[in-house]
Amino acid sequence: MASVATQDFSTESGASLQRESDLSHFDSCILYYFIFGTCIGGLLILIGLMGNGITISIMGRERKKSATINCLFMLAIADSFVLLTYGYMLIPMGLRKLAFGWWSGHNYNHISFVYVIEVARIFNQVSAFITMLVTFQRYVSVCLPTRVKQLCSVRLVNMLTAISYVASTLFFLPNFFAYVLVKDKDSHRYESVSQPLALSSAFQILYGTVATGLVTYVIPISGLSFMSIRIIRAMRVQSHAIQPAGALNRTSRDLILSSIAIVALFTICQCFMLITRVLMWIYDPYFKYARCGGELQYFDFVPYITMVINSAANFAIYMILAKGFRKKFVGLFVADNQVAPNMSPCAIGETRSRLPATNDSTV
Repeated sequence: MASVATQDFSTESGASLQRESDLSHFDSCILYYFIFGTCIGGLLILIGLMGNGITISIMGRERKKSATINCLFMLAIADSFVLLTYGYMLIPMGLRKLAFGWWSGHNYNHISFVYVIEVARIFNQVSAFITMLVTFQRYVSVCLPTRVKQLCSVRLVNMLTAISYVASTLFFLPNFFAYVLVKDKDSHRYESVSQPLALSSAFQILYGTVATGLVTYVIPISGLSFMSIRIIRAMRVQSHAIQPAGALNRTSRDLILSSIAIVALFTICQCFMLITRVLMWIYDPYFKYARCGGELQYFDFVPYITMVINSAANFAIYMILAKGFRKKFVGLFVADNQVAPNMSPCAIGETRSRLPATNDSTV
């Protein structure tokens, strides 16, 4: 475990593979990288960037009037950063190998899977924090309505978003010092060399597995699940006690579907990175089994594709489950595209009971 480098997930050891005279057995790997990295990954990234761009356009007009709209605006930006970094890593890899051969882009890939992957993890963690923040605002507005003015504000969202960027950067910063790239004198290809942090069993156990698993998966999933369940229960009680029969049917249904979709998608997509950490203990050294010809060869790109899906799917969720967002999307092209009524952020927060929308006039 201590000698495993994250960049070895999709790149092979230059010193060993350089001696291979017959590269024909890499053809299936090249095809795999091209299909899953360049084609599927690239298509998802482009669709996700377009969807997030539309979301930013819709939310950006009125984000100062609503804390929730501002939060969704920030989430779309963070997800766009995730997609851009994964696009830098995945899209060129298969295309370059298919066009110019197995060794093409070797150094580019090593740099990507040493450093750029950590940047992607930072942005992905920011996206997770903002998702929790959106859900927390819904939780406050539905379950703690008397605290809306204190806990739901545009200024607070901006502060917490800035803190999430700083905290995520600091948390993943040690990974930038775990490995260094050394260029082979003969082949001029980079090879990764483990540093003391990567060789430390305590670091790998406490930070690489326990702390990373808690911060990236256990805590976000636990928080999202708890708040979503409480929101659903509170909305069911309110629908029977306050509103006329059937008045909140659509709102309650959208709440349940949106919450299930957001939490379920996040849970499924994030779990593959946690699975990778477990597999690193079972298959040691991991890169030997994950590289071309290894037992985990076809699992190699799955965690990256699921991260892309997680950051690209929010627009689709809004379009499918949020009637208000669909109306604003149509309004971009045919009518008035105001996102929210001219209300105070707190008043708007009180009317929200689901992600991403609670009524037809808001997102």
